[in-house]
Amino acid sequence: MLHKYSSQCLIIICFLLLIYSFKKYFENSSLKISFNNNDNYSYSTSKSSNFNNISTDIPIHDILLVIRTSKNTQSMRMPVIINTWFQFSPETTYITTNGDINVLYRLLSKQYHHQIYSTKCNQAHTIRDLCCHSASEFDIYFQNKNKYKWLCRFDDDQYVNVPLLIDYLKQFFPDKQSLYIGKPSLKEPKHGHGIKFWFATYGGGVCFSRLLLQLIYNDVQPNNKFMEGCIATNYPDDTHIAYILRKKYNINLTIENNFHHHIEGNLFTNLTNPSNIDQAITLGFKGNNVPRFLPLINNDRYHMQTLHCLLYPDKNCMRLLRILLNKLYEEKYG
Repeated sequence: MLHKYSSQCLIIICFLLLIYSFKKYFENSSLKISFNNNDNYSYSTSKSSNFNNISTDIPIHDILLVIRTSKNTQSMRMPVIINTWFQFSPETTYITTNGDINVLYRLLSKQYHHQIYSTKCNQAHTIRDLCCHSASEFDIYFQNKNKYKWLCRFDDDQYVNVPLLIDYLKQFFPDKQSLYIGKPSLKEPKHGHGIKFWFATYGGGVCFSRLLLQLIYNDVQPNNKFMEGCIATNYPDDTHIAYILRKKYNINLTIENNFHHHIEGNLFTNLTNPSNIDQAITLGFKGNNVPRFLPLINNDRYHMQTLHCLLYPDKNCMRLLRILLNKLYEEKYG
């Protein structure tokens, strides 16, 4: 009997400590981010009690976020993204797809429909088709080049901690530095066509500064110019862009280790030190390579909604956590 009540007290103590740590994290995560360039911007978060209708308060900033999805994945993956990190900056986040855009129209209010970009790219994973998708992302940027100092593109199997991304990029000067930022998936640089170069895997997210984009305009516009270049080098989109930058402009990859891709099989295995998740700017998911914690939300396939809930908890997240703890307690003690 004593052992039973000791266990109950331990659970209650752990629960209270967990709530306290979440509250402290929530206070610390209400970031104030300032840009010390020509324009002044700030970031603050405002949480609502409804997890499916997250309220945020982020002024217009200078980063164009582009998400690449497709007809095979948009119905499954985009609702989760729209309910989580898309909400940090919906006015500056665009979506490209080769699928039925009406599917995305139904997920977003009309005010964001102009940010959905329909491509004519095939679904196949060939070099031409991959580069076709990338060309559309560059096209979106150049249509909005006067508004944004950065283009950051992501796949639809990623979580992007947008506040951390904003905070990270503020250290640079996108109108003065030709920056190509990301993380390699290989342990050694690529060697081909007579040079060695590092390339950032698109699966981890990549950011380009405005000065760099202006520099490579003739290499990526019009769209078929980029695709023809990919075919000529026999490189897919993420490799070809790195090759152009190194070969033609002598620009190297700026490696940021807090950009994470799904190829990192050990990313979620260290449960005793989860700081890599807290500090991650991007996270990639694939198969069983997902955070190893119990999902708080039903059908949370990649545990992305649970991750968002734990990183930016609100009242509803705490309610879901209480439900989970009560369930675990009932299963153990009946």
